[in-house]
Amino acid sequence: MPKRRDPAPPHAKTPVAPAPAVPDAKLLATLELVAEDYASASRADSTLDTYVKHWNAFAAWCTAHGCNALPASAQTLMLYLAARADECVRPATLSVTLSAIGYEHERAGQPSPTDDPKVKKTWRGIRRRLGTASQKKAPLSAPELRRMIEVLQPGLSGLRDRALILLGFAGGFRRSELVALQHTHLRFVREGLEVMVEHSKTDQERRGRVKVIAFGSDPESCPVRALSDWLALSGITAGPVFRPINRHGHLGARALTGHAVAVVVKQLAAKAGLSTLALSGHSLRTGFVTAAADGGADYASITDQTGQSLTTMFGYVRRKDKWKKPASAKLGL
Repeated sequence: MPKRRDPAPPHAKTPVAPAPAVPDAKLLATLELVAEDYASASRADSTLDTYVKHWNAFAAWCTAHGCNALPASAQTLMLYLAARADECVRPATLSVTLSAIGYEHERAGQPSPTDDPKVKKTWRGIRRRLGTASQKKAPLSAPELRRMIEVLQPGLSGLRDRALILLGFAGGFRRSELVALQHTHLRFVREGLEVMVEHSKTDQERRGRVKVIAFGSDPESCPVRALSDWLALSGITAGPVFRPINRHGHLGARALTGHAVAVVVKQLAAKAGLSTLALSGHSLRTGFVTAAADGGADYASITDQTGQSLTTMFGYVRRKDKWKKPASAKLGL
């Protein structure tokens, strides 16, 4: 026999659903701005600066040819790619152009022409026709760095440039990492120097990585001593480590630019009688990988210093003497 349910007590009330909350328009508007700010941080400042340059070039071309840049049609973008390819612009450069155009359309809430199948087909044809092999920058070697040190001028600029190229080489630094260094990132220890790299191209989420720089056997080319000398003479105790120096010998407060690092490397190489055609600020980093591998450093320690993958690192290891241990001599022929 089923149980009989007791009747609800007379004082019990039927639960009433809470009234919907009234949205705080001011708070939501503020949060929207905060969300947009976080979204803008998804790309590095250097990337955004590059996008601006490529977008401006595209917009100027569109204006000159009576086309709309935003929103751009697939036909307009196909014509622009064809024009740039005919000027022998490298596919790697055009790839950045496509990213910049897609980014600007995304920001404006417009469909991007880069997603159009016809544009993608044109892009594949350009890559196939022009090739996608990257132009490698020549690595600098330790003997070449010593030649560059020998032509340095005495004084503040000479000490800065000596510390800049030696630290860049010994740490396998990117230009962006070098110019981002702050005094608080440095820690001199008994074994040499520890440098905190807060973020880099492969560490956009700022996990950070510590590079260790050992003392050199020659005081003239020792990166640790060179940096110590530069800090002592410049009087830098806080802020950017590497700064511009004007023609009157006055030290600036802001950091050097990545372009300035490349200029220093090329100018010193030219004074030292080295070919500068394939040199850039990146030659310090590729030089580290090449010299370390040739010197017998294990690959784990090289990738730990540079933050690269093994695949990328192997692309950097370029033997200057291909007859050193040719694989064709090990075939038993």
